[in-house]
Amino acid sequence: MNCALIISVYKDVAALKAVLNSVLTQSWKAFNVIISQDGDSDCFDELLKSYEGKLYIQHFQQEDNGFLKNQLLNKVLRTIEAEKLVFIDGDCLLHPRFMENYNKSIQAGRICMGRRVDLDATTTQLIKSEQQAYPGFGQMIKNKTKRVEEAFYLPFLGQSFLKTPKCLGCNMGWSKSDLVALNGFDEDYTYPGYGEDSDIEFRGKRAGLAVFSMRYKSIQFHLDHARPNRENEVSNSQVLFEERKKREDVRCKNGLDKLAN
Repeated sequence: MNCALIISVYKDVAALKAVLNSVLTQSWKAFNVIISQDGDSDCFDELLKSYEGKLYIQHFQQEDNGFLKNQLLNKVLRTIEAEKLVFIDGDCLLHPRFMENYNKSIQAGRICMGRRVDLDATTTQLIKSEQQAYPGFGQMIKNKTKRVEEAFYLPFLGQSFLKTPKCLGCNMGWSKSDLVALNGFDEDYTYPGYGEDSDIEFRGKRAGLAVFSMRYKSIQFHLDHARPNRENEVSNSQVLFEERKKREDVRCKNGLDKLAN
């Protein structure tokens, strides 16, 4: 298949189950599913086995040595053959036409960027406990879900009507050839919360790639979870990003290939 959905996960089994159930509802189904697990726990094994015959899933893992998401994404890039790549996180529920619209939109020379609805805790629990598959608008408003406006499905809107979103690693689409030209993801980003997506966006734009908004086309619902204080980690990543922006080469040094400084 020429398209792959790459799902970055850690240990939240109930969230991934909800996400995979939303993958089953996709209107367009000619894509592979890649589970990119930054850790060597066997917590997902039983779950993934239950989808045999329903989804074609490849499972990539590495030792749990901290936040090494980009390192594993590069391992995935070296292995898979699909040219159209969609990246999400394992706690982001997909609208039924999410993959259909990405498949139509991804092409070489273009970065596709979407947004997400941040679900409230009550709605999230109903979904993770399988009492419902998707949130309702009234329910989200009542329960004070954030960014409910991102849930409107308006695929007919042209790019001139859409505000250009910032790149989110949980909702973006690339051609593999473009990522390879950038030498993949910068593995120097080893803290969550900032940098791993801003960096690849910055280098892509510097390389001349056009931004294509997926707002109101490829909608996702981010399941609520505890958010630890990452102020120091984010600050460290911001310093690294500002330093990286001073370089002229669009290829990162610590990426698919290890380049000399």
